[in-house]
Amino acid sequence: MWRASFFLKSLKYAVFLGAYFPASYSLAAEKLDLVHSVYLGGIYLGRISTQIDQSDTTYKINSHAETSDTLSWLISWIAEGRSYGVIRNKILSPEQHIHESAWKKKKRGAVINYSTAGLVSYEQFGKKTTNSGKYTPILPASLHNSFDPMSVILQATMKLSDGKPCLGEYPVFDGRRRYNVVLSKGKERMFSPSAYSVFSGKAKGCKIDVVKKGGFKRNPEYELNEGEDLILWVGSPTKGARIVPVRMEVDTDLGAMELHLERYSEGTINLTSKNAQ
Repeated sequence: MWRASFFLKSLKYAVFLGAYFPASYSLAAEKLDLVHSVYLGGIYLGRISTQIDQSDTTYKINSHAETSDTLSWLISWIAEGRSYGVIRNKILSPEQHIHESAWKKKKRGAVINYSTAGLVSYEQFGKKTTNSGKYTPILPASLHNSFDPMSVILQATMKLSDGKPCLGEYPVFDGRRRYNVVLSKGKERMFSPSAYSVFSGKAKGCKIDVVKKGGFKRNPEYELNEGEDLILWVGSPTKGARIVPVRMEVDTDLGAMELHLERYSEGTINLTSKNAQ
């Protein structure tokens, strides 16, 4: 059971860093489809699909994550995420975020709504995180003027697209947990051609730290990436393509967890890695 939970925790981390780190683009751009594959200790764990539709004034993001069919005897997890909102002077204002996941056919999730004044209301369904003995408390006032995970990372990548460094701190609420995402500049890295990825060449590093505020387990079974810098590398997979997440590596007790960009589709650009699942 511990091993199955660890696999699931690993994929959830990858979902946050991969699917929630989309590209930004302007009104004239095509819709963007990305697929990232996740491996843990050399084992194919699952995939994350992201679709992004953004103009100069609005945005919409859809994501879908699922575990590998070959691991269904051990774990079976599916997650869906949807965010949309408006953009004013390159500043995002989310209007609604919905997240739903199913673990062993048991569904849970949350719906978050945002007023034009930044006030946040939400409703959880499935398993609740309101047990104060098991979860740390969330201050209601801390939710206002926060972002959902998808919107906050899109906001950060808009800065990258403008040539600015990966830098900033953002308040995030995902319907269950309240935390701050702290972004800082990481080291650049060269990636050789790989059958697992459509990207090769130099990628920029973005260091990610998560500061817990509330809604987390008081006694977690384990923590991923403890004491290690968590860096997501971003780059353009080909000429004319956008800056997107291309690689992530995290050491765990079960081996290295790796995230690869295996598919990129936008307009006439369609890239697929040799080992695409």
